[in-house]
Amino acid sequence: MRRMLWVCVTFLSLIMIAVATRRVFLLWSPTLDVDVEFARRRFLTLAHIIPGLIFIVLGPFQFVSSLRKRHPNLHRWTGRVFLAAALVIGVTALIMSPQMPIGGDLEVAATFVFGALFLFTLGKGFAAIRARKVVEHRRWMIRAYAIGLGVGTVRPIAFAFFATSRLTHLTARDFFGIAFWLGFIVSLAAAEVWIRTTSRFAQTAR
Repeated sequence: MRRMLWVCVTFLSLIMIAVATRRVFLLWSPTLDVDVEFARRRFLTLAHIIPGLIFIVLGPFQFVSSLRKRHPNLHRWTGRVFLAAALVIGVTALIMSPQMPIGGDLEVAATFVFGALFLFTLGKGFAAIRARKVVEHRRWMIRAYAIGLGVGTVRPIAFAFFATSRLTHLTARDFFGIAFWLGFIVSLAAAEVWIRTTSRFAQTAR
């Protein structure tokens, strides 16, 4: 189960890196209408993407137990950078979404709900570690990280809608909001399953 989880995290991280890198290049040479919208808000988009790349790269290392035990100071400092990047991502996502929603109001609603939840879980995780509640800190940060990875989960779901659009006759505006809701829900649900499963294992071991 752990190995499968890491395979999924790696897969989603690679998707997010590819999407973010492509978006950066298209800011200076937009091709589609949606690319033009991002190019018009170039600095806001960069303020969202660059911290996003930091989030993607540092995220997995925050959950490597051997790294935390051997290099606790490194974990703390990278955790602070990770948290700062995540806060910028959350705030800029809430600003950007109403300005250029591909999936209309349904996408905006998903972004606001899970963007606010993302910031809430980050705050709870930070408060927990300040209170030295390590187990609680771990749970909240897993939830926050899962919501962040939800952006990557949206992409395969959206691709499935694209692939079947000739049968369903759904346009990107029709299904992108649905893909956002499904991506975030699936990612957060997987995090909850992992938290509950590992908690049961820990109790059994004790």
